[in-house]
Amino acid sequence: MKLLLQEIRRNPLLWLLVFAPAALVAEKFNHEAHTLHFILSVLAILPLAVLLSHATESVAAKTGDSVGGLLNATLGNLTELVIAIAALQAGQYTLVKASVAGAIVTNSLFMLG
Repeated sequence: MKLLLQEIRRNPLLWLLVFAPAALVAEKFNHEAHTLHFILSVLAILPLAVLLSHATESVAAKTGDSVGGLLNATLGNLTELVIAIAALQAGQYTLVKASVAGAIVTNSLFMLG
């Protein structure tokens, strides 16, 4: 816990972690405020992506290049996977198709050059 607090002090983007519980509370108590819930969720997902990136880099540094590369490839798309699963549960199949297509295009352009 002490290391997490030090990391939060060093990285101002992690200050947005306060929006994670705020998004949950907003969704629970106000079902009709979709825009507010969306904005809070976007603000909450940014620091979580940073923490996930740091975690995979730490594991990769200790396990070697091959395992580290596999973890980065797998967990680097974890956000898209969570969004796709949530959209599937909500019956938003068009959103899932668009998300997968966007992930493929993004990874092709930015990863391959």
